[in-house]
Amino acid sequence: MSHSEIGMLPVESPRVESLRVESPRVESLRAPSLAEFVRTRRTRSTGRRPGGLTRKQLAEATHASLGYIAKIEQGDALNPGSAILDSLATVLGLDAAERIHLYHLARQRPAPRTPRPLRREDPAAATVRTMLEALMPNLAAALDDGWRVVDCNSAFDRAFPGLYESGHVLQWLFTDPRARMVVEEWEWEARLMAGRFRAYAARAQDRDDIERVLRVLGEHADFRRLWEDTHVHIGRPDSTFRLRNPETATIFEVTVQRYRSTAPEASHQLFIGLLGRGAAT
Repeated sequence: MSHSEIGMLPVESPRVESLRVESPRVESLRAPSLAEFVRTRRTRSTGRRPGGLTRKQLAEATHASLGYIAKIEQGDALNPGSAILDSLATVLGLDAAERIHLYHLARQRPAPRTPRPLRREDPAAATVRTMLEALMPNLAAALDDGWRVVDCNSAFDRAFPGLYESGHVLQWLFTDPRARMVVEEWEWEARLMAGRFRAYAARAQDRDDIERVLRVLGEHADFRRLWEDTHVHIGRPDSTFRLRNPETATIFEVTVQRYRSTAPEASHQLFIGLLGRGAAT
C-alpha cells in the first residue's frame, strides 16, 4: 500500500550533519630576530643568575640606557653598533657561535677573533684522534698554525719518524737526521717550509713563540741559509709530496690536502696525505 493510499505523507530521513573537528591553531614559526634573541638570552637562567637579568640590570651592565635596551628588545633598534653588541655578548655570556649570531642579527660583521690553537691536552683532541685514525691508511695529522703537531695517526707517524715526538714540523725537518732520509726532495721541501714559516711569522699573534723557534733553528746552517734568502711562500704550489719508506727505502707519493677546522673555539689545520703509487698499504 502506498503512502497516498493511507493518507500519509512520506517521512524524510533525518539529515546527518558531518562532524568536522577543528584542528587547534598552530602559531607560525618566526625567523630569528635581534629583539627575540636579546630578550631570551637576557631572561634565561644561569648558575650565577637563576632568574636571568632585568632590562635595568642589562642596561647598567652594558653602560646603555634602559630606553635603548627596550628599543632593541621591541625591535625598534635594528642595527646597534659594534660597541653595544660586544657589551651585550660579554654580559649575556654568549659563546662564540652565539656572538657571531648576535652580530648577524644586527646586520653587522663581527671583528675576527683569533681562536686559541688546539693543544694535545685539550679534551677536544680525543675527538680529533678518532678522526685521524678513521683516515687510515692515508697519512693524517692535526697541526696548529705554527706547524706544531697536535696529533697524528699511525700511518703519518711511520712516514715521518720522530716528528710527533719533536712536536714541530720545521724543527724536525732541519734538526732530525731522519727527515733527510724520508723526505725525498729535502732541499725543495725545506725551502718551501722556510718560506711558509716566514709568511706565517708576519701574521702570528704570539711573537715570543716566533722568536723561540728562530733561536733554535738559527743554530742550523741550512735553515739560516734559506731564511736569509727572504723568500715567501703562501700555500703549497704542488700537491705532490715524495717520501721514502724508512723501512723498505721505497719511494712513494702522497697528494697533500689541507683543511681548516670550523670550530670557533680551539683551531687546528688538518693535513692529509692521500696515498699514491708505490705506497705500501
